[in-house]
Amino acid sequence: MTKNLRRLGLTMGVTVVLALVLAGCARITAQIESYSPTEPIRVAVGETIPLKLTVVNTGNRSTQFLLRALVWDQAGRSVGKYETWVSLKPNERATQTWNHTVSEEGTFTIQFQVWKDTTTQLAVMPKDPQALVIGVPAETTGAAAGKFKIGDKVRTVVNLKVRTAPGVNNPEVIHVNYYGSVPPGIEGQIVDGPKSADGYTWWKVKFITGVEGWCAEGRGGETWLEKVSG
Repeated sequence: MTKNLRRLGLTMGVTVVLALVLAGCARITAQIESYSPTEPIRVAVGETIPLKLTVVNTGNRSTQFLLRALVWDQAGRSVGKYETWVSLKPNERATQTWNHTVSEEGTFTIQFQVWKDTTTQLAVMPKDPQALVIGVPAETTGAAAGKFKIGDKVRTVVNLKVRTAPGVNNPEVIHVNYYGSVPPGIEGQIVDGPKSADGYTWWKVKFITGVEGWCAEGRGGETWLEKVSG
């Protein structure tokens, strides 16, 4: 009986030691793999842009992480704080997108953070907050600077609306080959533009399908039309 108790006590002691050792080996770390925007972008007041953060669990255990995106105005006042908890297995990654609306003109600083909890920060990018958004006045229809010129061949990158005139409130075109949008990969040619309306830069495109009308070139860091070489 005494020997059995000793064996039991020894087994329990070994189990406790192993548990403590294993607990001591737990590593909770995370890395920011990418974020957006990475370069300063001009955004019209009232326009909404995506703030994107991709994080990977570089530790050896499944853990919940707190993801943050912080936005400050040029006076250093907080104008945006976005938080999301994600649970990741080792080597697993997640991409979080928050939508931020630029409410005024000026320069805005952005920083992305990853936290183990509300007091322990694990990763931050950029290391020093950077001015990545420039709020500009919302423009009425008029001349604008764009990335294309008349005659350029372009291709849709997303399902793209085609309108009868620049502006999101103008009706879409009516054509036998138009079904609510032009799908990705359809080529066309720039025949007019650029024009500014509702915070977007617009181009008139004549697509190979016969559809012709005004399209927005993109929003924030997103590209909706791309130039085709040749």
